[in-house]
Amino acid sequence: MKLCTRPPTRLMPLLKVHQSSRRHATCTQIAPADHGQLDQVEVYQHQLSLVSPVDTLRYILLNDMRPLLHQMNMRAIVKEAVPPPNPAVSFPINGQMLDPNEFRRLMAIKGFTKFHRKLMKEQMLRCQNPQDIMRVVAVALQRKDTSLELAAMDLCLVRAFYRSRETTTDHKIFGAINTVISRFRREGLPITRYFLAIGIKFAARSRSLPGMKRYLKLYRELGFIMPRNLFRAIIAKFSVGNNGYGEIRNGRWSRRDLLQVLLGFDDTPPGEEHHLGLFLDRSEWTQLHGWMVVLSRCKATDELWKEWLLWLANPVRSKSGRPESANAESKLRGDYRYIEAMAEAGDTARAWTMLRDSEISFKACRTNVRRLLLRDLEHATLWDDQIPLDLLEQYDAELTKIERALGVEWISMSEDQGYHKPTDSMQQSLEALSSPFFKLEPDYGFPYDGTPEEIKARHEQMMLHVEDMAMYMPKTMRKTTMSEYDTMS
Repeated sequence: MKLCTRPPTRLMPLLKVHQSSRRHATCTQIAPADHGQLDQVEVYQHQLSLVSPVDTLRYILLNDMRPLLHQMNMRAIVKEAVPPPNPAVSFPINGQMLDPNEFRRLMAIKGFTKFHRKLMKEQMLRCQNPQDIMRVVAVALQRKDTSLELAAMDLCLVRAFYRSRETTTDHKIFGAINTVISRFRREGLPITRYFLAIGIKFAARSRSLPGMKRYLKLYRELGFIMPRNLFRAIIAKFSVGNNGYGEIRNGRWSRRDLLQVLLGFDDTPPGEEHHLGLFLDRSEWTQLHGWMVVLSRCKATDELWKEWLLWLANPVRSKSGRPESANAESKLRGDYRYIEAMAEAGDTARAWTMLRDSEISFKACRTNVRRLLLRDLEHATLWDDQIPLDLLEQYDAELTKIERALGVEWISMSEDQGYHKPTDSMQQSLEALSSPFFKLEPDYGFPYDGTPEEIKARHEQMMLHVEDMAMYMPKTMRKTTMSEYDTMS
């Protein structure tokens, strides 16, 4: 069809009269003074509002369809640019989760990306256990667009998993994290370093050697740089503290497994190592301090000695001033911490050698370090006037431990006379003394020698004597991990 731009002669008077009488603009006119700052969609909306039936009739009579096609194009652009209103949703006011069927129905509606992201966030904030989290993840992974939104909500997932610690065990949370990361990798979704960090932490909490191996390898393959806070947090999750709070919830590590995590896995080929020691930055003191603590708890004296030799040549130590400065410089702090770590590991001979090389006096050491060094006085490399006094104090401290274990106390009558008197806790002390797990002093933070299965059986057997060993068990205000969710599952 040939379009005619010239109107018929018989219609010219009518059109002239109409054009002279109309005062409003046509659909192809734009008022620059009023709409100079509007974007394209707003201009189209303004143009559409100026269209009148008279203009449409005139274009039809003139056989000119181009303005009508332009008008249809503008309507399509405006319709796509203005999104429809979000579906109505009302969450329970008591903090409960949205009904699963209703949640699936709302997530199945297409074209509401922001609404889906907000809906998943609100649902995550109400999750109280791994089962709730997995329901949200399963619904989100059913579509590609919602899967990408879920991968970007890593912090919401992290908060939800930490919130689940109030209702379930760390082993179940670690299993849920494994499932989520496996699904992400299968779907080709990105895994952020924040979400991968929580996988490493819960692997350490769960005492899982395969989990630590998997996530440390993945962390290295993705090229993430381990910050110092994460390095120290991983070591803290090994429960190597002096109070023993971490082992109440998850028990202790196997010494053999923990050494693999620290120094290298047995079945890793050369050139593909991914153990925790590769992420250590020896120029950063907080990482080096945590590294010494965990090596000391594992009684890895040979590795501690290697670290001591590296520390002697470390620029952080060599740039410090006097070894006993008033400002406690890095040299004094580092030398003393190595001596303490070696003494706690049980190698007092090397600890005495470190004390001599560091030029720190015996009197300057803390009381607990001096007592550890005096256990093997035959390896002493220096003599101090404080040593005879500490020997007498240590003798008195050892007698006090024996008296406490027997439930008696010493009543002194004069300088060289006295007698023992039973205490009120004598019966409880004797019952604890009959336990196969009795120790004169607790050894919190030291991993067990044996396989994880042997450690688990030992822990279950120890729980049978927990009432008799109340005074030797660590005390904490942490809530129990058992709840109605575990009893129902």
